[in-house]
Amino acid sequence: MSRPLDDTDRAMLRALVADGRQTVRALAKVVGLSEPSVRDRLQRLERDGVIEGYHAELAPTEVEAGTAAFVALRFDPSKQAKDAMNKALTHEPCVLEVHEVAGEDCYLVKVRVSSTEALADTLDRIRAMPSVHSTNTTIVLRTILERPLLPR
Repeated sequence: MSRPLDDTDRAMLRALVADGRQTVRALAKVVGLSEPSVRDRLQRLERDGVIEGYHAELAPTEVEAGTAAFVALRFDPSKQAKDAMNKALTHEPCVLEVHEVAGEDCYLVKVRVSSTEALADTLDRIRAMPSVHSTNTTIVLRTILERPLLPR
């Protein structure tokens, strides 16, 4: 990032997280700046990688992805195995997040599928990936809190 975020940047980011479809005009009113100033700030935030994109938030049950699970993976920790694992997980469409973690497990993977049967099929594919030693799966019964990242 070329310069630290100021209060105006943070206000713009909070407004965009709340509604990513806001116009530059609406954002200008929120932060009390001219539209060209807001447009310049948005372009800088995008260029600097603070804003990585604009996305629609989908209802998982409406897009046949109502079953969520976290899969802890243990695999051969070599760089070659890790590279192969990264590639394989990237090509698995139901994998939403992959986190390298400290502790006994190597990765914590979040998946969303249509059913427990689809989860079983996904786990079979994951277990067949190169160098996987074991998996431990936790199925989500209900999501209590899931929120977007906000600037501090």
